[in-house]
Amino acid sequence: MAKVRDILTHVSIEVAKHRRICHHNRAEHSITKETACLVIKDPATGGGKNYCPLCASPILERAKMRISQLQNELASTGSAAA
Repeated sequence: MAKVRDILTHVSIEVAKHRRICHHNRAEHSITKETACLVIKDPATGGGKNYCPLCASPILERAKMRISQLQNELASTGSAAA
């Protein structure tokens, strides 16, 4: 059986080993040492952007909505083709 592809390889949760900048709100938010944060890596450059838990939540909610939309679109298109 073929391995299921992971399309979210560039997104992860990391625990900060030092203070980091929150890329969503640089002026007001920072990520303190030992705080979990969302990291989105750019495959082209290898760099990453960090997001504090407060800013990460709406990013993940939007991703959930987008995945749900894709599933619905696939289901409706698949049933129309059958």
